[in-house]
Amino acid sequence: MTRVKICGIKDSETLALLTSLEVDYVGLIFAPSKRRVDAKTAHELLRSVAGHPPAVGVFVNPTIEELEEVLAQVPLSVIQLHGQEGPAFCRTVRERFARPVWKALAVGEEADPTDQIRVYADTVEAFLFDTHDPAQAGGTGKRFSWEQIPQLQAACQEVTAIIAGGINAGNVDELISRYTPAVIDVSSGVETDGIKDAEKIRRFIGRVRAHG
Repeated sequence: MTRVKICGIKDSETLALLTSLEVDYVGLIFAPSKRRVDAKTAHELLRSVAGHPPAVGVFVNPTIEELEEVLAQVPLSVIQLHGQEGPAFCRTVRERFARPVWKALAVGEEADPTDQIRVYADTVEAFLFDTHDPAQAGGTGKRFSWEQIPQLQAACQEVTAIIAGGINAGNVDELISRYTPAVIDVSSGVETDGIKDAEKIRRFIGRVRAHG
């Protein structure tokens, strides 16, 4: 079954809904973004909902000190690096904090991550493939050419391939039926006017589970 990460969680009502739906991962963004939360808010949010899904902390070019500050307060299960972090940094983060590291790689006309996959392969537990956008690190709501997915999956070999970018209830059937991704990551695809929409979340999860 394809696992689901819902990213950009900011409120306890949404987190409680995702918990009740048994979503596989929730994403908390600690980088500049309209969905950003600080460590104190994230701590209180996770504490407010018992049994919540594993929390993935999303960072863009953090320092080790910044990661230490967040992890001292927030019980993250996974560290997602969404910037230009190098393989050595990814390895250091994984060893220092004893948590899986997911590395985001851009895909698009101007970005072919195949070579990067080889360079990073022994430093991370998963690659998150998101749509290339020179203006921002992620969260564009745009999909890349899914015809590239088989090549990306093959290049990953034993490393988990996560698909992100422009996924919603209207196209997730196509994505799962054609490519059977191990994990999919959605944020804006379950929002209305930039806010997580409970009905869209339920519909999205229902579509995913129909393939179970």
